[in-house]
Amino acid sequence: MHQSPSSDAAHNGREFPAPPRVHWAVLLLLIACTEALVCYFFPEPYRNFAIYAVAAAWPTYLCIWIRRLNPRASSLYWAIASIVTGYGFLFSWLLGVVVIFELREELLEHYSRREPIGLRLNWFLTIIGSVIYFQFALNKIARPKEAAARALEVESEGSVPA
Repeated sequence: MHQSPSSDAAHNGREFPAPPRVHWAVLLLLIACTEALVCYFFPEPYRNFAIYAVAAAWPTYLCIWIRRLNPRASSLYWAIASIVTGYGFLFSWLLGVVVIFELREELLEHYSRREPIGLRLNWFLTIIGSVIYFQFALNKIARPKEAAARALEVESEGSVPA
């Protein structure tokens, strides 16, 4: 039987923060709108790199977040290398793919071993949806964790100290 996130944390001895809770459709719309604004406002020589930087922003944020959970996580290094190499090179796009799959492995490792919630990520959907798919999966984890934290907060407010 699966335990709640709060009992998992109590069992493992550490409370991990909830994942970023942004609805996947809002994230997709935000990325698309920001890229459209970049296309409109940035001049041609800088436009491609700016679009690439916007597309790499959320994966980089997720890499920073997973690094807080696991200081040995290496996806952030790959994300920085991908951004530094810039848009115009095939190498930067290949590094972007490495970032997505490294982030996938780190999420699976964290939510299987360190915080056994039982996260499962499909390879095909990872290729097609990348961070939008990750955000969809992370929202499923964030909702019960936030509800458990609120319940614990209400419980602690209602208790009378001895």
